[in-house]
Amino acid sequence: MRAVGVIAEYDPFHLGHAYHLGQAREKTQADWVICVMSGCFTQRGQGALLAPALRARMALEHGADVVLELPVPWAVREAEHFALGGVSILHRLGCVTDLAFGAETDDLPALAQCAALLEHPTPELDAAVQAGLAQGLAHPAALGQALEKRFPGLGLEKPNNVLGLCYLRALLRLRSSIQPTLIPRAGDYHATCLGGGFSSATAVRGAFARGDWSGVSRAMPAAAYATLRAAAQRGEIFRSGRLDPVLLHLLRTAEPEALRRLPGCAEGIENRLRDAAQTAVSRQELLAAAKTRRYPYARLSRLCAYLLLGLTDREVNPQTLPLYARLLGFRQEARPLLRAIKASGFPLVEKVAHAPGCNAVFQADMRAYDLWCLGADQRPGLGYRQQIVVVA
Repeated sequence: MRAVGVIAEYDPFHLGHAYHLGQAREKTQADWVICVMSGCFTQRGQGALLAPALRARMALEHGADVVLELPVPWAVREAEHFALGGVSILHRLGCVTDLAFGAETDDLPALAQCAALLEHPTPELDAAVQAGLAQGLAHPAALGQALEKRFPGLGLEKPNNVLGLCYLRALLRLRSSIQPTLIPRAGDYHATCLGGGFSSATAVRGAFARGDWSGVSRAMPAAAYATLRAAAQRGEIFRSGRLDPVLLHLLRTAEPEALRRLPGCAEGIENRLRDAAQTAVSRQELLAAAKTRRYPYARLSRLCAYLLLGLTDREVNPQTLPLYARLLGFRQEARPLLRAIKASGFPLVEKVAHAPGCNAVFQADMRAYDLWCLGADQRPGLGYRQQIVVVA
Protein backbone atom coordinates (compact mmCIF):
# COMPACT_ATOMS: atom_id res chain seq x y z
CA MET A 1 0.00 0.00 0.00
CA ARG A 2 1.31 3.42 -0.95
CA ALA A 3 -0.29 6.50 0.62
CA VAL A 4 0.64 10.14 0.04
CA GLY A 5 -0.03 12.77 2.66
CA VAL A 6 -1.07 16.37 2.01
CA ILE A 7 -1.34 19.17 4.59
CA ALA A 8 -3.74 21.97 3.74
CA GLU A 9 -6.33 24.53 4.79
CA TYR A 10 -8.69 24.59 1.76
CA ASP A 11 -10.05 28.02 2.67
CA PRO A 12 -11.84 27.55 0.33
CA PHE A 13 -11.02 24.62 -1.95
CA HIS A 14 -10.20 25.82 -5.49
CA LEU A 15 -8.92 24.54 -8.82
CA GLY A 16 -5.29 24.78 -7.72
CA HIS A 17 -6.02 22.47 -4.81
CA ALA A 18 -7.67 19.94 -7.12
CA TYR A 19 -4.60 20.08 -9.38
CA HIS A 20 -2.31 19.58 -6.39
CA LEU A 21 -4.20 16.48 -5.20
CA GLY A 22 -4.12 15.01 -8.69
CA GLN A 23 -0.40 15.67 -9.03
CA ALA A 24 0.28 14.23 -5.58
CA ARG A 25 -1.33 10.94 -6.56
CA GLU A 26 0.24 10.86 -10.02
CA LYS A 27 3.80 11.78 -9.04
CA THR A 28 3.98 9.33 -6.15
CA GLN A 29 1.88 6.60 -7.81
CA ALA A 30 0.00 6.40 -4.51
CA ASP A 31 -2.98 4.16 -3.95
CA TRP A 32 -4.42 6.61 -1.42
CA VAL A 33 -4.34 10.33 -0.59
CA ILE A 34 -4.59 11.37 3.06
CA CYS A 35 -5.19 15.01 3.85
CA VAL A 36 -4.49 16.65 7.21
CA MET A 37 -6.57 19.84 7.16
CA SER A 38 -6.94 22.78 9.50
CA GLY A 39 -10.24 22.86 11.36
CA CYS A 40 -12.14 26.03 12.16
CA PHE A 41 -9.18 28.43 12.27
CA THR A 42 -6.20 28.90 9.97
CA GLN A 43 -2.61 30.08 10.03
CA ARG A 44 -3.79 33.63 9.32
CA GLY A 45 -5.30 33.67 12.80
CA GLN A 46 -8.75 33.92 11.24
CA GLY A 47 -11.71 31.61 11.03
CA ALA A 48 -12.07 29.57 7.85
CA LEU A 49 -14.85 30.61 5.48
CA LEU A 50 -16.59 27.24 5.76
CA ALA A 51 -16.96 24.69 8.54
CA PRO A 52 -14.44 21.80 8.52
CA ALA A 53 -16.94 19.16 7.35
CA LEU A 54 -17.86 21.15 4.23
CA ARG A 55 -14.22 21.76 3.32
CA ALA A 56 -13.51 18.07 3.89
CA ARG A 57 -16.33 17.19 1.50
CA MET A 58 -14.79 19.43 -1.16
CA ALA A 59 -11.45 17.64 -0.80
CA LEU A 60 -13.03 14.18 -0.86
CA GLU A 61 -14.96 15.01 -4.03
CA HIS A 62 -11.76 16.12 -5.77
CA GLY A 63 -9.03 13.61 -4.99
CA ALA A 64 -8.62 12.98 -1.26
CA ASP A 65 -9.51 9.59 0.24
CA VAL A 66 -9.37 10.47 3.95
CA VAL A 67 -9.43 13.90 5.61
CA LEU A 68 -8.23 14.38 9.19
CA GLU A 69 -8.42 17.55 11.25
CA LEU A 70 -5.24 19.21 12.51
CA PRO A 71 -5.91 20.31 16.12
CA VAL A 72 -6.24 24.07 16.51
CA PRO A 73 -3.04 24.71 18.54
CA TRP A 74 -1.05 23.68 15.44
CA ALA A 75 -3.50 25.01 12.84
CA VAL A 76 -3.01 28.60 14.06
CA ARG A 77 0.77 28.38 14.50
CA GLU A 78 3.55 29.85 12.41
CA ALA A 79 4.82 27.78 9.48
CA GLU A 80 7.37 25.70 11.43
CA HIS A 81 4.92 24.29 13.95
CA PHE A 82 1.96 24.17 11.56
CA ALA A 83 4.11 21.89 9.39
CA LEU A 84 5.46 19.91 12.33
CA GLY A 85 1.96 19.22 13.62
CA GLY A 86 0.70 18.01 10.26
CA VAL A 87 3.76 15.92 9.43
CA SER A 88 3.80 14.33 12.88
CA ILE A 89 0.23 13.08 12.38
CA LEU A 90 1.09 11.61 8.97
CA HIS A 91 4.25 10.06 10.41
CA ARG A 92 2.38 8.36 13.23
CA LEU A 93 -0.32 6.92 10.98
CA GLY A 94 2.21 4.29 9.99
CA CYS A 95 0.94 3.85 6.43
CA VAL A 96 2.03 7.13 4.79
CA THR A 97 4.91 6.64 2.37
CA ASP A 98 5.06 10.08 0.74
CA LEU A 99 4.43 13.76 1.49
CA ALA A 100 3.44 16.06 -1.37
CA PHE A 101 3.67 19.83 -1.02
CA GLY A 102 3.62 22.80 -3.33
CA ALA A 103 6.41 25.35 -3.67
CA GLU A 104 7.34 28.23 -5.93
CA THR A 105 10.66 26.53 -6.71
CA ASP A 106 11.20 23.16 -8.38
CA ASP A 107 14.61 22.64 -6.76
CA LEU A 108 13.91 20.01 -4.10
CA PRO A 109 17.61 19.17 -3.50
CA ALA A 110 18.39 22.82 -2.68
CA LEU A 111 15.39 23.05 -0.37
CA ALA A 112 16.52 19.83 1.33
CA GLN A 113 20.02 21.25 1.85
CA CYS A 114 18.54 24.41 3.30
CA ALA A 115 16.29 22.39 5.63
CA ALA A 116 19.28 20.40 6.88
CA LEU A 117 21.15 23.65 7.60
CA LEU A 118 18.19 25.00 9.55
CA GLU A 119 17.99 21.84 11.63
CA HIS A 120 21.74 21.97 12.30
CA PRO A 121 22.68 25.67 11.99
CA THR A 122 26.29 26.67 11.66
CA PRO A 123 27.91 29.53 13.61
CA GLU A 124 28.01 31.51 10.35
CA LEU A 125 24.23 31.22 9.94
CA ASP A 126 23.60 32.21 13.56
CA ALA A 127 25.82 35.27 13.16
CA ALA A 128 24.00 36.33 9.99
CA VAL A 129 20.62 36.01 11.72
CA GLN A 130 21.80 38.09 14.67
CA ALA A 131 23.00 40.77 12.27
CA GLY A 132 19.52 40.91 10.73
CA LEU A 133 17.89 41.18 14.16
CA ALA A 134 20.25 44.02 15.00
CA GLN A 135 18.90 45.82 11.92
CA GLY A 136 15.42 45.60 13.43
CA LEU A 137 14.17 42.76 11.26
CA ALA A 138 11.67 40.23 12.57
CA HIS A 139 13.27 36.82 13.12
CA PRO A 140 11.68 35.22 10.01
CA ALA A 141 12.94 38.12 7.88
CA ALA A 142 16.41 38.00 9.43
CA LEU A 143 16.59 34.26 8.87
CA GLY A 144 15.35 34.65 5.30
CA GLN A 145 17.99 37.28 4.59
CA ALA A 146 20.74 35.02 5.95
CA LEU A 147 19.54 32.04 3.94
CA GLU A 148 19.24 34.07 0.75
CA LYS A 149 22.97 34.77 0.94
CA ARG A 150 23.65 31.04 1.32
CA PHE A 151 21.11 29.93 -1.33
CA PRO A 152 20.77 32.85 -3.76
CA GLY A 153 17.86 32.71 -6.16
CA LEU A 154 15.99 29.95 -4.32
CA GLY A 155 13.17 32.33 -3.43
CA LEU A 156 13.15 31.75 0.29
CA GLU A 157 11.02 34.84 0.85
CA LYS A 158 8.12 33.15 -0.92
CA PRO A 159 5.54 31.61 1.42
CA ASN A 160 5.21 28.15 -0.11
CA ASN A 161 8.98 27.74 -0.28
CA VAL A 162 9.10 28.64 3.43
CA LEU A 163 6.37 26.12 4.21
CA GLY A 164 8.09 23.50 2.06
CA LEU A 165 11.26 24.04 4.08
CA CYS A 166 9.27 23.50 7.24
CA TYR A 167 7.83 20.23 5.94
CA LEU A 168 11.34 19.00 5.14
CA ARG A 169 12.61 20.09 8.54
CA ALA A 170 9.74 18.24 10.22
CA LEU A 171 10.63 15.04 8.37
CA LEU A 172 14.23 15.39 9.55
CA ARG A 173 13.25 16.21 13.11
CA LEU A 174 10.92 13.22 13.35
CA ARG A 175 13.44 10.97 11.58
CA SER A 176 10.60 9.96 9.33
CA SER A 177 10.93 7.59 6.39
CA ILE A 178 8.22 9.51 4.51
CA GLN A 179 9.58 10.69 1.17
CA PRO A 180 8.98 14.29 0.08
CA THR A 181 7.58 15.16 -3.35
CA LEU A 182 7.62 18.75 -4.56
CA ILE A 183 4.85 20.03 -6.83
CA PRO A 184 5.84 23.38 -8.41
CA ARG A 185 3.11 25.91 -7.65
CA ALA A 186 1.26 27.52 -10.54
CA GLY A 187 -0.04 30.98 -9.64
CA ASP A 188 0.75 33.69 -7.10
CA TYR A 189 0.02 32.72 -3.51
CA HIS A 190 -0.47 36.37 -2.52
CA ALA A 191 -2.44 37.45 -5.58
CA THR A 192 -5.56 39.30 -4.45
CA CYS A 193 -7.22 39.35 -7.85
CA LEU A 194 -8.67 36.47 -9.82
CA GLY A 195 -6.71 35.82 -12.98
CA GLY A 196 -5.97 33.27 -15.64
CA GLY A 197 -4.90 29.82 -14.50
CA PHE A 198 -5.16 28.96 -10.82
CA SER A 199 -6.34 31.72 -8.50
CA SER A 200 -5.16 31.90 -4.88
CA ALA A 201 -7.42 31.23 -1.91
CA THR A 202 -6.85 34.89 -0.97
CA ALA A 203 -8.28 35.96 -4.33
CA VAL A 204 -11.25 33.59 -4.04
CA ARG A 205 -12.08 34.89 -0.55
CA GLY A 206 -11.79 38.44 -1.85
CA ALA A 207 -14.15 37.72 -4.75
CA PHE A 208 -16.60 36.09 -2.36
CA ALA A 209 -16.49 39.11 -0.04
CA ARG A 210 -17.27 41.39 -3.03
CA GLY A 211 -20.17 39.21 -4.08
CA ASP A 212 -18.40 38.27 -7.33
CA TRP A 213 -20.02 34.87 -7.70
CA SER A 214 -19.05 34.65 -11.35
CA GLY A 215 -15.37 35.02 -10.46
CA VAL A 216 -15.64 32.54 -7.60
CA SER A 217 -17.28 29.96 -9.86
CA ARG A 218 -14.42 30.22 -12.39
CA ALA A 219 -11.83 29.62 -9.66
CA MET A 220 -13.43 26.56 -8.05
CA PRO A 221 -14.41 23.08 -9.22
CA ALA A 222 -18.13 22.92 -9.93
CA ALA A 223 -19.00 20.65 -7.00
CA ALA A 224 -16.96 22.73 -4.53
CA TYR A 225 -18.58 25.91 -5.82
CA ALA A 226 -22.02 24.37 -5.36
CA THR A 227 -21.15 23.49 -1.74
CA LEU A 228 -19.97 27.05 -1.05
CA ARG A 229 -23.02 28.60 -2.71
CA ALA A 230 -25.40 26.38 -0.76
CA ALA A 231 -23.64 27.19 2.53
CA ALA A 232 -23.89 30.91 1.77
CA GLN A 233 -27.61 30.57 1.06
CA ARG A 234 -28.04 28.85 4.42
CA GLY A 235 -26.00 31.56 6.14
CA GLU A 236 -23.29 29.09 7.23
CA ILE A 237 -20.37 31.39 6.44
CA PHE A 238 -17.78 32.73 8.89
CA ARG A 239 -17.46 36.51 8.78
CA SER A 240 -14.41 37.62 10.72
CA GLY A 241 -15.80 41.07 11.45
CA ARG A 242 -18.40 39.49 13.73
CA LEU A 243 -15.65 38.71 16.26
CA ASP A 244 -14.00 42.14 16.17
CA PRO A 245 -16.04 43.57 19.10
CA VAL A 246 -15.19 40.50 21.20
CA LEU A 247 -11.48 40.84 20.43
CA LEU A 248 -11.41 44.57 21.14
CA HIS A 249 -13.27 44.10 24.42
CA LEU A 250 -10.83 41.41 25.55
CA LEU A 251 -7.84 43.60 24.72
CA ARG A 252 -9.29 46.70 26.35
CA THR A 253 -10.09 44.91 29.60
CA ALA A 254 -7.17 42.47 29.87
CA GLU A 255 -4.36 43.13 32.29
CA PRO A 256 -0.94 43.42 30.61
CA GLU A 257 0.25 40.41 32.60
CA ALA A 258 -2.56 38.30 31.14
CA LEU A 259 -1.59 39.34 27.62
CA ARG A 260 2.06 38.56 28.32
CA ARG A 261 0.99 34.97 28.98
CA LEU A 262 -0.18 34.59 25.38
CA PRO A 263 2.14 32.19 23.54
CA GLY A 264 4.96 34.10 21.86
CA CYS A 265 3.99 37.48 23.29
CA ALA A 266 7.14 39.35 24.29
CA GLU A 267 9.12 42.58 23.98
CA GLY A 268 6.21 44.71 25.12
CA ILE A 269 3.98 43.96 22.15
CA GLU A 270 1.10 43.40 24.58
CA ASN A 271 1.22 47.11 25.38
CA ARG A 272 1.02 48.06 21.71
CA LEU A 273 -1.97 45.77 21.22
CA ARG A 274 -3.72 47.07 24.32
CA ASP A 275 -3.05 50.70 23.41
CA ALA A 276 -4.20 50.23 19.82
CA ALA A 277 -7.40 48.55 21.04
CA GLN A 278 -8.41 51.68 22.96
CA THR A 279 -9.20 53.53 19.74
CA ALA A 280 -9.48 50.84 17.03
CA VAL A 281 -12.95 49.93 15.79
CA SER A 282 -11.93 46.79 13.87
CA ARG A 283 -9.35 44.03 13.91
CA GLN A 284 -7.79 45.36 10.72
CA GLU A 285 -7.36 48.84 12.22
CA LEU A 286 -5.97 47.32 15.41
CA LEU A 287 -3.31 45.29 13.61
CA ALA A 288 -2.35 48.17 11.31
CA ALA A 289 -1.70 50.35 14.35
CA ALA A 290 0.16 47.71 16.38
CA LYS A 291 2.42 46.08 13.78
CA THR A 292 6.17 46.60 13.83
CA ARG A 293 9.08 45.20 11.84
CA ARG A 294 9.58 42.53 14.49
CA TYR A 295 5.85 41.87 14.86
CA PRO A 296 4.33 41.80 11.38
CA TYR A 297 0.62 41.52 10.66
CA ALA A 298 0.48 37.71 10.53
CA ARG A 299 2.17 37.23 13.90
CA LEU A 300 -0.10 39.77 15.58
CA SER A 301 -3.13 38.16 14.00
CA ARG A 302 -2.13 34.82 15.51
CA LEU A 303 -1.74 36.47 18.93
CA CYS A 304 -5.29 37.77 18.57
CA ALA A 305 -6.44 34.26 17.71
CA TYR A 306 -4.73 32.87 20.82
CA LEU A 307 -6.57 35.44 22.93
CA LEU A 308 -9.95 34.70 21.36
CA LEU A 309 -9.44 30.96 21.62
CA GLY A 310 -8.11 31.05 25.16
CA LEU A 311 -4.91 29.29 24.12
CA THR A 312 -2.03 29.22 26.58
CA ASP A 313 1.46 27.75 26.69
CA ARG A 314 -0.16 24.53 27.91
CA GLU A 315 -1.73 23.97 24.47
CA VAL A 316 0.66 26.01 22.29
CA ASN A 317 3.88 24.38 23.37
CA PRO A 318 6.73 23.97 20.86
CA GLN A 319 7.83 20.79 22.63
CA THR A 320 4.55 18.93 22.11
CA LEU A 321 3.00 17.16 19.13
CA PRO A 322 -0.64 16.28 18.36
CA LEU A 323 -1.84 13.30 20.38
CA TYR A 324 -4.85 12.60 18.17
CA ALA A 325 -6.59 13.66 14.97
CA ARG A 326 -10.29 13.96 14.27
CA LEU A 327 -11.68 12.03 11.33
CA LEU A 328 -13.58 14.56 9.22
CA GLY A 329 -14.47 12.31 6.30
CA PHE A 330 -13.52 9.54 3.92
CA ARG A 331 -14.47 7.92 0.64
CA GLN A 332 -16.37 4.65 0.85
CA GLU A 333 -13.67 2.85 -1.12
CA ALA A 334 -11.04 4.01 1.38
CA ARG A 335 -12.18 1.73 4.22
CA PRO A 336 -9.05 -0.45 3.81
CA LEU A 337 -6.98 2.68 4.37
CA LEU A 338 -8.95 3.50 7.52
CA ARG A 339 -8.28 0.00 8.82
CA ALA A 340 -4.56 0.48 8.22
CA ILE A 341 -4.65 3.83 10.05
CA LYS A 342 -6.43 2.31 13.02
CA ALA A 343 -3.91 -0.53 13.10
CA SER A 344 -1.17 2.04 13.74
CA GLY A 345 -2.58 2.75 17.18
CA PHE A 346 -2.61 6.51 16.64
CA PRO A 347 -5.79 7.86 18.30
CA LEU A 348 -8.37 8.73 15.67
CA VAL A 349 -11.44 10.55 16.99
CA GLU A 350 -14.52 9.30 15.15
CA LYS A 351 -17.14 9.93 17.82
CA VAL A 352 -16.67 13.06 19.87
CA ALA A 353 -18.36 11.32 22.80
CA HIS A 354 -15.32 9.02 22.88
CA ALA A 355 -12.81 11.88 22.63
CA PRO A 356 -10.44 12.73 25.49
CA GLY A 357 -12.78 15.28 27.13
CA CYS A 358 -10.29 16.24 29.84
CA ASN A 359 -7.54 16.84 27.29
CA ALA A 360 -6.61 20.54 27.05
CA VAL A 361 -6.09 20.36 23.28
CA PHE A 362 -9.47 18.74 22.71
CA GLN A 363 -11.13 21.42 24.82
CA ALA A 364 -9.34 24.05 22.72
CA ASP A 365 -10.73 22.40 19.58
CA MET A 366 -14.26 22.58 20.98
CA ARG A 367 -13.78 26.27 21.85
CA ALA A 368 -12.60 26.85 18.29
CA TYR A 369 -15.78 25.31 16.91
CA ASP A 370 -17.93 27.48 19.19
CA LEU A 371 -15.98 30.62 18.33
CA TRP A 372 -16.39 29.82 14.63
CA CYS A 373 -20.14 29.45 15.20
CA LEU A 374 -20.20 32.88 16.85
CA GLY A 375 -18.59 34.38 13.76
CA ALA A 376 -21.02 32.52 11.49
CA ASP A 377 -24.21 33.28 13.44
CA GLN A 378 -24.65 29.58 14.17
CA ARG A 379 -25.74 27.87 17.37
CA PRO A 380 -22.84 26.64 19.54
CA GLY A 381 -21.98 22.97 19.85
CA LEU A 382 -20.99 22.32 16.23
CA GLY A 383 -17.90 20.48 17.42
CA TYR A 384 -20.18 17.88 19.00
CA ARG A 385 -22.88 17.86 16.29
CA GLN A 386 -20.66 17.61 13.23
CA GLN A 387 -20.93 14.24 11.49
CA ILE A 388 -18.25 12.36 9.57
CA VAL A 389 -18.56 13.02 5.83
CA VAL A 390 -18.79 9.85 3.74
CA VAL A 391 -18.49 10.22 -0.05
CA ALA A 392 -19.40 7.39 -2.37
